[in-house]
Amino acid sequence: MKSYISSDIAQSMNYEPISTVNLKQSLFGAIETDEVSYKNYVIELSNVDNSYNCKLEVLGQNRICSEIKQTPSGPWLKEFKMHGIKLTDFENSTLKVDKEIKLLICADVAGELFTGKFIPLKSNLTTVHIRLGQGSATY
Repeated sequence: MKSYISSDIAQSMNYEPISTVNLKQSLFGAIETDEVSYKNYVIELSNVDNSYNCKLEVLGQNRICSEIKQTPSGPWLKEFKMHGIKLTDFENSTLKVDKEIKLLICADVAGELFTGKFIPLKSNLTTVHIRLGQGSATY
């Protein structure tokens, strides 16, 4: 599986494609798409303090997937705060956060980003520490 960047973000960041890739995609081997041409980009990511950065190859995609729900309020927000995890995509946030996925980092590069640090929370969530940030919650 490849990683993807939304085409509008690639354009707004002035990324130039390094090549074009033709791919057929399938879902669990049952549903197969026609072959589609994707622009292939090399992007650079870094954490907030620039102590870690990396380059990734990603494919441009008009829409990566449907909008996702923001993190609902609940006891887990206190747990995140207690562990120093800052969220920007929770329901009651005053920040205007786009609900559409703009970058999808898949298995082809995700392993390079994991630090190996996991923290199980009392609310049945687990924080996964990655090199690009404090951590993210998985349900």
